Amino acid sequence: MVARRLALLAMVAVCLALSSSVWAGTLTFNGFNAGGQGTLNFNPGIGNSLTIGAGHGANGALVTDFLNTYGICSGDCALTGGYLTLTSGPETSGFHGGVPAIFSYSFGAGGTIDIFGKIPTLGINSSSLLFSASFLPGTTFSGAGTVGSFLGQLNIASIILNAALGTYHYTGASNDELSFSLSDSCATGGKCSGSVIQSTTSLQTIPEPATLSVLGCGLFAFGAGLRRKMVARLGA
Repeated sequence: MVARRLALLAMVAVCLALSSSVWAGTLTFNGFNAGGQGTLNFNPGIGNSLTIGAGHGANGALVTDFLNTYGICSGDCALTGGYLTLTSGPETSGFHGGVPAIFSYSFGAGGTIDIFGKIPTLGINSSSLLFSASFLPGTTFSGAGTVGSFLGQLNIASIILNAALGTYHYTGASNDELSFSLSDSCATGGKCSGSVIQSTTSLQTIPEPATLSVLGCGLFAFGAGLRRKMVARLGA
């Protein structure tokens, strides 16, 4: 009897170990600077790409927070020196016209987004790649007047997340996208070169396979207890 109990306790310990760093929820990288940081450049034309990179005294669009729904850094990890760079796929179609100009452009697959920074509370003390992904077809850049937004559908299979932020699997959903708010020089709907005011990259996650192992452990423990009761009844 004692040996069986010890075996079950050992199994529970294994289950708990397997369940570590397994999360489900939403991951969001976010940054806001009213004065703008980094520079977005885009010259409309079939085959042309949109880029976000260095400018306005920064290496890219500002990223200050890694927000999460599962408790790392109590849900909000502050970034130091965080920034985002991006290159879209090639333009496949576009439209602009009216006063103020309304514009909408679509892009094909390809291009990448990279987020860099330090998170001292997680031991990331030098500027490191925190997140990377490429785009699926259907990415768009649209807006009106002096404000435009880039909306990119991410290729879930291409996602790389820094190991210090945990291990995740992703599922396609409306939140697996990123958007930017920008200003300056987009009023004509043509060539746009402006600073990025706000950047947000949000993804939904599902538990990695270890969660299934935890479920299997639970079923094993339940089955062992049920078998013991059945044997006791038959013996009686």
